[in-house]
Amino acid sequence: MIKKVLKGIWDIRWVIIILFMMISFITSTIQDFISKDYDSGFNNLMIVLLTIDVLLLSWSRAKAEKLINLQDEIINSQDDLIAKQSKWINQVTKSAKESDEEVK
Repeated sequence: MIKKVLKGIWDIRWVIIILFMMISFITSTIQDFISKDYDSGFNNLMIVLLTIDVLLLSWSRAKAEKLINLQDEIINSQDDLIAKQSKWINQVTKSAKESDEEVK
């Protein structure tokens, strides 16, 4: 049970690290604005926004790659079906030609 929990935590370690980093920058930004250190506050705010942007871009790229892989699987399965249908059509055509030759 503990191994499963630790493995689950280990699998999402980067999410946890980034979450703590974001919380740290946000609290630092709030503290800077409260203490009227606007330059540092805006710098921290830009870091937070940049990190959010990078996370969203990487998430959307991962989703796009999944969709591309799914599309490739669909295309491959369609190619397999076309090959099977082509083979079946060739067999039917061959049988029809043989039966025509027998009739003549």
